[in-house]
Amino acid sequence: MVIMNRYTKMYGWLYHTFGTATFTIDEFRMMFPSPQPTKIIHDLIKSEFMRRTKRGTYQVVKPDEFVHNIVKENVETRHILSQATKQYAYTHSTAVNIWTEGYYWTDFTKGFKPIHITIRRSDVPYWIEFFRQNDAEYVFESESKTVFGVTYVLHPKETVSVDIKDGTPVVPLKEIVQYCKNNRIVYQPALEYLDKKYHLGLFDSYEQVTS
Repeated sequence: MVIMNRYTKMYGWLYHTFGTATFTIDEFRMMFPSPQPTKIIHDLIKSEFMRRTKRGTYQVVKPDEFVHNIVKENVETRHILSQATKQYAYTHSTAVNIWTEGYYWTDFTKGFKPIHITIRRSDVPYWIEFFRQNDAEYVFESESKTVFGVTYVLHPKETVSVDIKDGTPVVPLKEIVQYCKNNRIVYQPALEYLDKKYHLGLFDSYEQVTS
């Protein structure tokens, strides 16, 4: 059994009833008896199940468009950190991508796009409220939770070390180098790139490593 809220259920019946045809509030009332049709329509529009095409005329959003809007709104949460007032720094695979300037990007699937950030442990209540207010998906690093789409993975620490790379707050390069070393099977190519780009002297001979 699929569990969903009443507006989601009603959306199914709206599309079943009207399809993509436009309708008026009187036609809505004829099909769906309601003591508050104006409020219901307002709520459905706010939830993006339907739209107002002109004054007094409405249209149900197509299922594929509705799904597209859900994904689009989630993807747009990638940019919300610019509004944050607490300190943070990108870390883990996100920081690897930043330090390699986009050369190496992993730790994602078609259905899951993690953004790893380090935050101060004392700021955890702030971040929980921040992501809730912005309707953004988030999960703590040690939390067992089904994740999907753009999801902020939070790594609380007592203090946050921050470097600025091309205007972006990110954990220091040395932390990311160690992270790559600790996960060498996955991040060996990134480690080699970082070694060459920043002249870290990690390998006696880069040619030997890549041969």
